[in-house]
Amino acid sequence: MDKEQMDISAKPIKTFLDSVDIVLNSNTFLLQFDLKTTDLNMELLNFLKSESFIEGLANQDKERSWFNMHYFDIKTESYKLREGKILKDKIELKIKEVENEKIDYFTAMLTGDTTKGRFFSFYSKQIDKEKARVIVDDFTSFLSVYSGWRLFIIEPDFLKDAVEVYSKEEDLRYFGGDYANDTATIILTKEKGYLLLTNGID
Repeated sequence: MDKEQMDISAKPIKTFLDSVDIVLNSNTFLLQFDLKTTDLNMELLNFLKSESFIEGLANQDKERSWFNMHYFDIKTESYKLREGKILKDKIELKIKEVENEKIDYFTAMLTGDTTKGRFFSFYSKQIDKEKARVIVDDFTSFLSVYSGWRLFIIEPDFLKDAVEVYSKEEDLRYFGGDYANDTATIILTKEKGYLLLTNGID
């Protein structure tokens, strides 16, 4: 199990995540996992089912002062993770590689270009395309250390969302649901996989 948590404090990462949050009205997460084989489907599924996944989400939820996944426990005077499983019971990962328009995909995320994905800017906070391209270049170059990288889009149907009904004990959600900017994307470098999640909603 990969216990190493993603450091999102580096400027290229922080600038990109903050920009996505503003444009898509999202709580955006970036999580990393090791690549032990060439089977991306298996590697991602193993990561999603690991403690590292939920710990990464919980840590960034607190680190960025959202606390959407936490509640404040009066007895201990500390934030505790909400109850429930965040993964759906049945998971069939639908992964598609983007080969020719990798930079364009992330640029669209910052310019609110809905022709490329679920990138609607509810409050018209789109970024100018040239500025967006610089932010994306810095972000992807930092993660890949200027080497090659691959881009994969995942159908965001493996995490629980706010519009579905669950038992009273299930109080943990991630995606917004209907009409939301729910996306899941993987940047694949030589040694690491990076899972980017957005859940923007009006």
